[in-house]
Amino acid sequence: MPELSVIVPVYKAENYIHKCIDSILNQSFRDYELILVDDGSPDRCGVICDEYAERDARIKVIHKRNGGVSEARNVGLDIAGGTYISFIDPDDWVEPELFHETVGFCKNRQTDIVCFEVCEVRNGRKRFHYRFDSDKVFTAGEALEKILVDIIDNSPCNKIYKKAVWNGVRFPAGRRFEDVATIYKTFCNAEKIGYIKKYFYYYLKHEGSAIALSFDAQRRYECFLGYKERYEFSGQYCREAEEKCKTFAVNAAVSTVTALAAGSGHIGESEKENLYGFLHNLQGDIKYLKAKNRLLLWGIRHCPFINKVYGKLSLWSKKLR
Repeated sequence: MPELSVIVPVYKAENYIHKCIDSILNQSFRDYELILVDDGSPDRCGVICDEYAERDARIKVIHKRNGGVSEARNVGLDIAGGTYISFIDPDDWVEPELFHETVGFCKNRQTDIVCFEVCEVRNGRKRFHYRFDSDKVFTAGEALEKILVDIIDNSPCNKIYKKAVWNGVRFPAGRRFEDVATIYKTFCNAEKIGYIKKYFYYYLKHEGSAIALSFDAQRRYECFLGYKERYEFSGQYCREAEEKCKTFAVNAAVSTVTALAAGSGHIGESEKENLYGFLHNLQGDIKYLKAKNRLLLWGIRHCPFINKVYGKLSLWSKKLR
């Protein structure tokens, strides 16, 4: 069996997939399988994946109906045979030493997960920052608190995992912000988590309709769900992070209400009941909540007209940018 399984969910990435796959095949570390999950991509991605598989026996291609990135990653996880797992998105690419250095770190420092940095590429410009001042090894409790309060980020792609930490953990199918809802659970299954102060991963930031994406009520609601689940989780497993997790969930809920008040998208009645029920049933002070969201939360409870005005003004100001 291979030492590492690399999972790439593939959808509408015809212009980028060659660079992604080539960067994986150019790794100095060779003992891996590459699982390309064609998620019903309507372009030539499926054909391109098959062409690569014909040339390299380490490549497995799964063709499936479109079900979203979570489902595609889950399919890859279910057939992965490696001791370690890596996720790479089809429009991104990686440095040649990624697998060699990260798998080596996990072995030498006996960690179950190792994190590293990402370089964001937008309009040809590269941007990155380091979260810590040197390589680190954290206990599970230390790292769990750090990911729950966003000191360690939620991305599945800037980490190498022992497959064992994915026991009982899968991405929520059909939901966006799947990373918020998932990655912290693998930390709970680990004993030690490492950090390498290097960037190995290049994340291509696409220019899209920022207004449409940022003001979509359903999208914001799915983000809220992830943070609400994390808040509930923190109360049971990481009380040190509970107050900040509570604030993240409230921020995401208020953001969703803002989109609804602006008339930007819709959510179902049961989703509204969950959203407003959460906000109305909050107990105690919300320690880290900023003044603006304190006012909006008061408006939700006592004067919804405030939220409607704020939502309309926010949407209008974004359109002017």
